[in-house]
Amino acid sequence: SEDVSRVPEVIIQDLWTRGVFSQDALQTTSGDTVQILSRGHLNHDSGPDVTNARIRIGDVVWAGDIEIHRTSSEWEAHGHHTDSAYDRVVLHVILAPDARTGTLSRADGSALPELALLDTLDRPLRQLVRDFYLCPTGAPHCKARWHEVPETLPREWIRTLGAERLREKAHAFAEAYGQAPDPDALLLRAVFRALGYAANADTMEALADRVPLELARTLSATDTHALLLGLAGWLDQERDLFDDATRDLAGRFEVLRMAHELVPMKRSAWRRGGRPANAPLRRIAQAAALLGPGGLFRDEPIRQLATALGNSTRKALKLLRTPPPDGSSRLGRGRAEAVLTNAVLPVLLLDAEIREHPDVEPLLLAALGALSAEHDRVTRPFEELGVTATSALESQGIHQLARSYCEAGRCASCPIGQALYPGLRGA
Repeated sequence: SEDVSRVPEVIIQDLWTRGVFSQDALQTTSGDTVQILSRGHLNHDSGPDVTNARIRIGDVVWAGDIEIHRTSSEWEAHGHHTDSAYDRVVLHVILAPDARTGTLSRADGSALPELALLDTLDRPLRQLVRDFYLCPTGAPHCKARWHEVPETLPREWIRTLGAERLREKAHAFAEAYGQAPDPDALLLRAVFRALGYAANADTMEALADRVPLELARTLSATDTHALLLGLAGWLDQERDLFDDATRDLAGRFEVLRMAHELVPMKRSAWRRGGRPANAPLRRIAQAAALLGPGGLFRDEPIRQLATALGNSTRKALKLLRTPPPDGSSRLGRGRAEAVLTNAVLPVLLLDAEIREHPDVEPLLLAALGALSAEHDRVTRPFEELGVTATSALESQGIHQLARSYCEAGRCASCPIGQALYPGLRGA
């Protein structure tokens, strides 16, 4: 038998994200059939290893996170069984079973399904470990021959992919819109999620779902702040532990809670890791500014944003950077641009498609082209090859290329792959 105790977890993550295993007749360790609809994306922030996965277990499709370990016992050794941040884990992927396999549960008490990969690998584990260290697998896979790519092709292609990524994001919001066709509520959820970064994205989205938008639009700035803090579970301590300002907010929320039967979240759902700028209380205050008097969501937010973008991205960014009611710092420009890129523009495109306004898409793509490029772990390998994004449209295109083509093995559908390997044409 293989000794898996010395296999680095990053290698198992690589096996999962690349799909280097047979996906025929997969079963959980308890015998339920498993079909992988989407393996998700690696999470480089705190929390579960993989986000946005879709897995069919038996007859039920689950959407959520994946946690990856060498063996089952590491779930409890790392404290995940008591951490509510891992309640969205839909599958525990392990390399090999051990004595704890089949007995695990989440913090909410629900049973945790597990999938062991060792017997499904498409080549020996020893070879896979060797290949991981000796053969680069990150995007782009064709980096060794990149110098042969026609000079103008990569930038033309990533701009096309930037538009493709925007459309994909818009279509991803369509399912939520179909369940609740309220564009303002959809935009609120999207903006709150983007405010949460990876660490608190799910929690901020859950907070948005609890906000009674019509009530929030009638409140003062302080009451709006109290509403969000209370719904987020941050005002659930004993009053004598608060300072005067927080005690006042707690009293205001109690009035609102009694009058409108509001149900707060659990405070344990929030993660405090990351930079201070990402701290939950600061993000909640910035969200309250968007709901308070003069904030974006007070009156026709989609119309306001569309009008602002018709003039300049600067005006749209200003709508997202309203000063918080507690006097704390407003949303930084970089995060405001990320909210515009990942939340506002996709929702506006979806709204335009629903209203059959095709003239809106060029406006949104122009806005994406005017925003600053992201420079991160995904774009960095392309920068080393001489393709440095000059706008958000291009950096989004690089993300689309890496995730939807390179990592998915779709070289035959990529003009760069076709240029390097003519035999792929028509494959």
